[in-house]
Amino acid sequence: MTDDPWHYPRNDLAERTFNVLVSGPAEALTLFAPRRTGKTEFLRKDLAPYAQKKGHQVIYVSFWRAPLSPLALLLHSLESALKENSIMSRIGGAVSSFGPKLKLSAPLPGAKAEAEIDLSSLKGEPPAELILYLDDLFGRLENKKKPTLLLLDEIQELARDKENRSLVASLRTSLDTRDAGLKAIFTGSSREGLQAMFSEREAPFFHFGTSLDLEPLDESFVEHLLEVSKKSTGRSIERLKAISAFEQLHRSPYFFRGLIELLTLRADLSIEDGIAVLRRQMADKLGYAEVWLKLTAIQRATALQLALGAKKPFSKSTRVAIGKVLDTKQPSIDKVQTALRRLASLSVADRWSGEWLIEDPEFARWIVDTDKQN
Repeated sequence: MTDDPWHYPRNDLAERTFNVLVSGPAEALTLFAPRRTGKTEFLRKDLAPYAQKKGHQVIYVSFWRAPLSPLALLLHSLESALKENSIMSRIGGAVSSFGPKLKLSAPLPGAKAEAEIDLSSLKGEPPAELILYLDDLFGRLENKKKPTLLLLDEIQELARDKENRSLVASLRTSLDTRDAGLKAIFTGSSREGLQAMFSEREAPFFHFGTSLDLEPLDESFVEHLLEVSKKSTGRSIERLKAISAFEQLHRSPYFFRGLIELLTLRADLSIEDGIAVLRRQMADKLGYAEVWLKLTAIQRATALQLALGAKKPFSKSTRVAIGKVLDTKQPSIDKVQTALRRLASLSVADRWSGEWLIEDPEFARWIVDTDKQN
């Protein structure tokens, strides 16, 4: 399904997901998984090509830290889909490469002539006429014989800003009224953000669609990368050591692929040394130090306790531990809650199955190591 030899195909999962969505009772699917566990790669390199091969149009939109507003992203992606009838340019193209001007393919509601809008200017509360126009685009893209698939990646980002409420409500209505011709898959890496959109009684997508957890990758993934690496370099990497490294890197395909690519380039490195080098490189690439510097003392102390394994940050024992780090008395529940909100807004912390944790386990390890060094 893809020309990338390093990609581990998940054909069976793609087929099952497609059948549940298109042939089954689900009007939408919500795919939960932490970041860097392969959600986006599964959507782009497995599910999308499979659906296209079956004759379905697929539209992919990622809301993760995008420079444009969610409305601008949707307008651009849907207009492009109408013009190109293809997902591949949307998947291959970066948001930063979007032109600032977008010529609409039809007049705005109440207007007689086609319009051109500046995507970069769409900030704040979405204009009502563009919300209506967005619904019209969905109408032109629906296909009851071969439903159009909407892959909406990191959808929880829409819940971060109250100004997106009208857009989210409109999106729900558009999908509700066209459930035979439009099928949506929402992905998210923040349980807190997804709960704000799907689980709370007042949430805009309350009880909409079927919730799924992305199946974790197993040892077959490790073996696939070892085989590709051997074909590329002729170097054999011991299977059991590679599986151990996969476990040490929290079974993250992102980090493990980075390790194998590093070992492919550096024949002088053992797996153990490769993990150490990779961790230094990833800490720089992902900006762990820069994020840490943005935090206040109580935010750092709270993050440290989560990194050490505290799952209940409001408990007395955890607050006492936070106070010891701050060399003061235990902070109030309100102060810890405020610190957690900040950590969540920076995608540092998240709550899964009722328990708080550092979102990136490698960042959690970095936090503990940094504390030991100070």
